Amino acid sequence: MAVEKIANRQLFIILLMLRTSIVIAFLPVLTTADALQDAWLAGIVSFFGAALLVVLIGALAVRYPQETLVQYSQKLLGKWPGKIISLIPLGAFLFMAATDVRIYADALVTAFLTATPVVFIIGSMVLATAFAARAGIEVIGRAADLFFPLFILAILTSLVLAAPQAWQNLSNLEPVLARGAGPMLRGALTPVALTSQFLVLAILVPAAVEPKRVLRSALGALGLSTVILALISIATIAVLGPQKGARSTFPFLTLVRALQVSEFIERIEVLAMFAWGFAHFIGLAVFLYCGAKGLSEVLGLKSYRVLVWPMAVVWVTLGAHGYRDNFQLQSLFQPGVVFPLTVVGFILLPIGLLWLAHGIRAFAGRLKDGAP
Repeated sequence: MAVEKIANRQLFIILLMLRTSIVIAFLPVLTTADALQDAWLAGIVSFFGAALLVVLIGALAVRYPQETLVQYSQKLLGKWPGKIISLIPLGAFLFMAATDVRIYADALVTAFLTATPVVFIIGSMVLATAFAARAGIEVIGRAADLFFPLFILAILTSLVLAAPQAWQNLSNLEPVLARGAGPMLRGALTPVALTSQFLVLAILVPAAVEPKRVLRSALGALGLSTVILALISIATIAVLGPQKGARSTFPFLTLVRALQVSEFIERIEVLAMFAWGFAHFIGLAVFLYCGAKGLSEVLGLKSYRVLVWPMAVVWVTLGAHGYRDNFQLQSLFQPGVVFPLTVVGFILLPIGLLWLAHGIRAFAGRLKDGAP
């Protein structure tokens, strides 16, 4: 079977939309800690911790540019230990996808489709993304190319419309660091924890046209998503105020709803939902593709496509029934919960172990080469 390829530009877009979708959803720098008016600064600071994790994931993947995580795990750890350790990131894809789809479904029910069952919305979304995942990463990449201008336009339009009111209320951003750096740093923990989304690099690197430039694409996507996070945080805090913004379930949606453009322009919150929806579709399709592809390699199947529909069913079940309500979802994103789960469990445990095995393998190779 021919190897599917995507341009590094498309990989950049995929990672940007994947990262930004959760920013538009919860605005975690504001809602998951007590950063308040310093939330925008927490977003900027989070870049540095997130960048370290991206390098940890990406630098190992580019050392094995023709292999996925499942394949180089077996090379480094042995067949069965490698398969077992690779199940952790694959499980992370399922967990993140089920969580993301439930968040978006709850937002749609809250804002627009108040009488629609959550399971129907989740099922419809998963059906669409499953078709994309079965079509392959090339199709997902082309869809990302298509949606990206609309995604950026929706965000920019929302920010431009918010700018006049935000400018008049910049005092809501003061005083800066009045309570010290502690609250701001706590606000940065959840965005850092959400860097687990970049685990998809461990599956997508072989599909990149230029694998050696993957890390640059990933860091570029992280950097631009950080700028978007900071701008949305500033606009939200300025317009809503730090207290109201922190209490909002979906702050960006609340921000856009609060804008008063004119008597003739209403319901502009649809812009926020469009932007989020575009990013959400791409992100979910990538999670399903990566999960199915990785699991097919664990099971020794010739094609990942046979797993897409069974995984989609599991995904719908977890998304619809894995959380009681939106409050339980929000509690998951508290720094004390999400940070150890994703950073330690999803990233440091498997990737750290693989780095250790890689280092031992490289050291042993040098000793062998230097032996008489």
